[in-house]
Amino acid sequence: MAKREKAILQGKREKTLKLKKLRVKRRNVLILAMAMFIANVSFGMAFPYLSVYMRLLGASMFMVGLLSVAFNLTSTVFQYPFGWLSDSTGNRKTFIAFGVASIGLFYTAMAFVGSATGVLILRTLQGIFGSAMTPAHSALISELSTRAGSIFGLFNSIENAGYMVGNFLGSVIVGYLGIKKLFILSGFLLFISAGIVLLIRERPTGRRSLLGMILVQEGRESWRATVRSSAFKKLMRGHLGIFYITVFLVMVASGQFYSVSSVYFKETFGEWSVGVIFGIESLAAALTGYSLGKLIDRYGAKRFYLLAIAGYAVAFLLYAFVKNVWLVFGVAFLSGVKWVMTINSTSAYVAQNVKVSERAQGMGLLNAMMSLGWVVGPLLGGYLAGISFELDFVSTLIPLGLAFVLALRLPG
Repeated sequence: MAKREKAILQGKREKTLKLKKLRVKRRNVLILAMAMFIANVSFGMAFPYLSVYMRLLGASMFMVGLLSVAFNLTSTVFQYPFGWLSDSTGNRKTFIAFGVASIGLFYTAMAFVGSATGVLILRTLQGIFGSAMTPAHSALISELSTRAGSIFGLFNSIENAGYMVGNFLGSVIVGYLGIKKLFILSGFLLFISAGIVLLIRERPTGRRSLLGMILVQEGRESWRATVRSSAFKKLMRGHLGIFYITVFLVMVASGQFYSVSSVYFKETFGEWSVGVIFGIESLAAALTGYSLGKLIDRYGAKRFYLLAIAGYAVAFLLYAFVKNVWLVFGVAFLSGVKWVMTINSTSAYVAQNVKVSERAQGMGLLNAMMSLGWVVGPLLGGYLAGISFELDFVSTLIPLGLAFVLALRLPG
């Protein structure tokens, strides 16, 4: 065969292979988007009513805060190791499906407990096993496109649309069927979502299986040393370390507010308002997520991250002092925009500044810092809200102001 013919044949093969990879990627995007939409419908149904359920079971405001502390403390501890395992095995979909199904199992179980302590225990277990999902989910999304801001924006829009649907559905279900039935339906949707995730086609990496990794490595001190010393120290060095600290501070403020906000909305505007206000936040995030992702690709993640921090300060101040429910709906829309801007900009910042081989660990550390902020924030929020909701909301300006000053030092 002539050299020219060989070159043409090789070119056709490469083109065919590229088209096949593109089709697989598009199929994976569709499957993951469908699964995450359904999962977020479930999250949107159940999460806003966890605090309300705790109060119905007789919990104090401080115990309501502990509900978030328990979940996010365990998430902080387990997300980074799960991210490392996902990188080490080259496996994303199994971790996502396992985490989603675990969250569904514990939501279902909550419907059958009769005490606030029981719900707290189940929420703690949910944090442990559910943390398998988040780093693998973020890493898989980042691998579906070279345009980090756009792909995260697309998925944030899809997921927030699901969350919004869940928020509005939650209000209706609670009104007609009650909170316990809400948790059962939420768990059922999460089992469906986990099954859909398993349809994703991942390329074989030739590495050891997940089972082998757990049996061989889990009990060894070297496994812990690998997690701490390989990527962790590099990720916490220099400007990346400053970035992760700012994320922690922003999430302290977020935890102060959102750990008690459901109770605040119920007491101020009525039980019906809880799902509606959260739904409007999700609607705003769904409508603006993709366009904000494209703008982040064009103008840089740092600029939008600073805007997001400022948005937190404005939203929480308005929530503290606006008592008209119709005006609060406008505040909720603003709040939804600052949330999706935060997720898009921080995820894009990690994707652009962490190499591919350590990306799940970088995303895991990002999620761990968010969870850690939600360990400290709800403790403060539960205590301060017991004195005054307004005091709690205004005090969020302290961590937000410090985060903004530190974020100004980040490279653009």
